[in-house]
Formats: sequence, C-alpha cells, structure tokens
Amino acid sequence: TNLTSCMQFSSSHPTVVVTIGAKKTKQSNNMRVSPTTVALLASLSLQAPSFSVGFHVSPSGGGRVAASTNSNVSGHQRLRIGALFSTTTEDNETTSATATKKKKKLGLLTFDLDDTLYPIAPVLDEANTAFSTAMSNFGYVGIQPSDIVAAGKKIRINIAEDTQVDVSADKAEDPLKPTTVNHKEIRLAAIRKKMEEFILQTKLKQTADDWATDVDDLTAPVIKSAEKWARTTVHSSVVQAVYNAWEMERHHAAERHLFPDAISAIKQIQSDNPSVIIGAVTDGSANPMLMVFSLMPLFDFTVSWEDDIANVQQMEQFQELSAVDQSDELSWIYRLAVQKGKEMSALTSEIKKKNDEEEDEDIEWCWVHVGDDLAYDVGGAATCGAKTVLVDLSPEYGQTARLRLEGKVPEWSTETEDELGAHKKMSANAMDKVDARIQTLSQLPEVIAELLNGKSDE
Repeated sequence: TNLTSCMQFSSSHPTVVVTIGAKKTKQSNNMRVSPTTVALLASLSLQAPSFSVGFHVSPSGGGRVAASTNSNVSGHQRLRIGALFSTTTEDNETTSATATKKKKKLGLLTFDLDDTLYPIAPVLDEANTAFSTAMSNFGYVGIQPSDIVAAGKKIRINIAEDTQVDVSADKAEDPLKPTTVNHKEIRLAAIRKKMEEFILQTKLKQTADDWATDVDDLTAPVIKSAEKWARTTVHSSVVQAVYNAWEMERHHAAERHLFPDAISAIKQIQSDNPSVIIGAVTDGSANPMLMVFSLMPLFDFTVSWEDDIANVQQMEQFQELSAVDQSDELSWIYRLAVQKGKEMSALTSEIKKKNDEEEDEDIEWCWVHVGDDLAYDVGGAATCGAKTVLVDLSPEYGQTARLRLEGKVPEWSTETEDELGAHKKMSANAMDKVDARIQTLSQLPEVIAELLNGKSDE
C-alpha cells in the first residue's frame, strides 16, 4: 500500500525522489532488500511508464531503494536492479557472494586410541601378562610376556628382510610366516612359535631320556622329526584362544587406564555438537565398541587398519602399514572413516527429522581428527581434508609412542630400524599440517570450537 502511494505521489510530482530504507547484512555493508519489495517495484515500474527504480548505497553507509519518475528513461531501463552507487571503502566493494558466510558444523570427530585416550605402555604390559597366564592354562608353563614380545620382534625383522618373497605362497609350508605384516598376524605367529618351541623342547627331552642320552647328542634326523611333530601338535584354535585372552585383557586394561579427562571431554563435545558422529581410526587391535564400561556409549563406529582391509575397493593399491612411507598412502583408512561418518550423519538426520536446523547450503560439514602421532594421525588425516589436533600431553600422562621421534623404540614396539626411519621422516613432513595442539584432553572441546570458528593455535 505504501509503495502504491509512493508511485501515485511521484507520478504527479516528477521531480520527487522517494527513498525506502533497506537493511544491511551483519557480515558487510551490502544492503539486503526484501524479495517482496523488488517484486512490487518491478510491477509498479511496468504499470507506470514514467516510473523507474534502482538500488544504491548512500555515502553514509545506509542502504536505500530509490523510486522516481523520469519521462526520458527508456523502457528497458525503467527497472534497474544493481548497484548504482559505490563508495571507495573496501567493505562496500564486498560482493553479495561473500556477504553470507557459511556456518561450520562438526559433522565427524575421529580419534586415534593408543596414547591418545589412554597410555599404551601399561595397557600392553597387562595384556602381555594375560598371554603368559593363558599359555599356562593350556599347559605351556614358564613362557614369560617378554618371550612373546621378543618372538614378535624377530618375526617382523625376518619378514622385513624377506619382502621380495610371496609369504602367502609359503604359508602352508611354514605356519609361522604371517600373510600380512600387522600387529595381529605378528602376535598370532609369535604365540604359535613359542608353543612349538615348548613342545619341541619337551619332545626332545623325552626322546633323550628314552635313549639315555643328552639332548645335544640327538641326531639331525631325530631333531627334524621332532620339529615336524611340534608343528603338527599346535592347533590353530588354541593359538586363537590365547590371542583372544590377550585381546580381551587389552580392552579391559585400556578402560582401567583411560586418561582421567577423556570421558568428560568427549561428553562435553557431544553436548556442544549434538549431531556429531564420533569414530575411532586405529592401526592396532583396539576397538572402543569392546570397551563396554567406558567408550562404547560414546562412539558410533571404528575403522581398523587390520580389520577393514576387506573394505578397500582397490586391493592392489593397499600397502601394509609397515611399508608406508608417505602420508597419502594412509588415505584409504581415512576415506573409509569419512564415508562411514557421512552415512551415519545422513541416517541420523533422517531418523530425527531435524526440520528446525538450518538448510544444508548454509552449513559447512566439518571433520576433526585427534591423535598423538604426527605421521599417521596428523599427516594421514590432513591429506584427506581433516582439521587435525595433535595430542601432545604433559609428561604425567605417560605417552611413549612419541619416543620414536627421538630415535627410541618403546619396549612394546616391534618396529624395525628401517620402519622407524620412515616414521621419523613422515613425522617431520607432517609438522606443518597440525591445526591445533593440546597438552590435556580437557582443552579439546574449546580447541574444536576455535577450529570451527576459523581459529587455531598453530
């Protein structure tokens, strides 16, 4: 009604210019005009031959819609939608495309586990003790946790020295030779090796006693037959049972040794970002879904380097973690995590039908990865587009994985010297990919909020 009155008034007063206030956006001095106003002005311009409209920003910074009569204006110029006036200030030169900044939403949060949410050294010590107990329960008495760790290191070194050989082809001939170089295969092979050594020594002693001689005096054919006996006697189900005891204790120990602020930090992040999907990305045997008294209620999924090999579509491009020496070679596991995260995020939105949320085009879906390893966590995740948080905790937390950056191999690690060198190189290359760094997990909620707001302390 007001616009119609303006048109009628200006038609009878050719020299009058009518101005209508327009709002400026918060992000810049660009003015925002209601679509209804534009439509009405266009309609009035067509109805009145001498009526023309245009938009301009006044020198004082306030937006105005100008309407006036001008009999000299041609028909196609009567409706002019554009900026008819510009100032010399930078703000007024900002385009409407940049006027609306997308809001960032934490869609996916992924964690490394070992030495990120709990110290790995005591966890593995207690799990390895479970090795010894389980072995004793099956009659393999006297085998110490350190014996299995040492056997694992030896197996890994032998595999590294024999990389040109097709280990899968030799598997039937030598059950001790793993088909892949991962933690699980190495431990299974180490368990079997110690069992076979125990049976071999027992059999040789029995044979020597029967022949009333010393074990050292037994002939090579006898020893070879005893070795074959030992390989035949060890059953894979017993090996698996011992490994299961180790894995179960590993998860129980991880729950006992969780960093004190781990649970509260994750809960705070969930409170701040109600629709976030939380997952674990790990190169080991840890799985938060098996930590029923602590992490399981907080996590939505887990992706493991060892357990998700079958999900890799291009198997010919897959590399064992021990052979990786570039960050982009880690990409498959992070791509799989992002895929799972987005699928679960879409399903969650569909189930909850959150119609009150802002439209998707106004929200930028963000992914943050949190871990303690520069090479695998920061380098690998950043290659796939994640914002990265390096968990570089205070000494009292007891992190030991980072000793590898100093050229030291932790007692629990089976990493070879060549692998350690490649790891250090990858870590150095990932230094500039750190978006934020924390010394306590309690800092994580605030750091994530800063990353979403475009801030970081790196």
